[in-house]
Amino acid sequence: MNKYFTCYVVASLFLSGCTVQHNLINETPSQIVQGHNQVIHQYFDEKNTSGVLVIQTDKKINLYGNALSRANTEYVPASTFKMLNALIGLENQKTDINEIFKWKGEKRSFTAWEKDMTLGEAMKLSAVPVYQELARRIGLDLMQKEVKRIGFGNAEIGQQVDNFWLVGPLKVTPIQEVEFVSQLAHTQLPFSEKVQANVKNMLLLEESNGYKIFGKTGWAMDIKPQVGWLTGWVEQPDGKIVAFALN
Repeated sequence: MNKYFTCYVVASLFLSGCTVQHNLINETPSQIVQGHNQVIHQYFDEKNTSGVLVIQTDKKINLYGNALSRANTEYVPASTFKMLNALIGLENQKTDINEIFKWKGEKRSFTAWEKDMTLGEAMKLSAVPVYQELARRIGLDLMQKEVKRIGFGNAEIGQQVDNFWLVGPLKVTPIQEVEFVSQLAHTQLPFSEKVQANVKNMLLLEESNGYKIFGKTGWAMDIKPQVGWLTGWVEQPDGKIVAFALN
């Protein structure tokens, strides 16, 4: 599942006539509808991949893909958890957006991670060691309390604070992910507006013709079968939000 495939899948939904109406998203339960975009179904098939694309506009959720049952199936969030990790760390003053996380010269999984970086730069590069350091600062007790307070997924983090989002026990469904990120997009999570704005700025992927795409990838490489994510939202020129979770 590469970047270009992901972008095509998301873009094809908008070209297929997806409409948006802006409203508060936390007033009533979401309405879930099975979508009928055969192009998306075909692309998953052609890539020999089982997947679902969950789209939320206001309170309506549409499901697309060739494995719609995945929408309500729990998976480890992998690096999509960096969004919540950053929110918790900033809200509880365990770091700030200007702090430089130092690289101490150790070998890392990717050479792009082998440098000093801010939390925002680490978000762009999906640098696991930086967010593991932040998780250790937050600590097991506070992390568990905050994950439960937000109600993220099954809210289970186990006894190791720096890898529960990579190998479990924390798990989340694509529907839960899209509802979480929709609330973040609308600045409606129970964190300060400033903290949510700072994290949203870290997630900007692309801006073109008045459209902004925000998102976070995730890839669980240490479990079988592996799991890939892209979770985020599109902000349209009129300010309307379409949230998505690709799994």
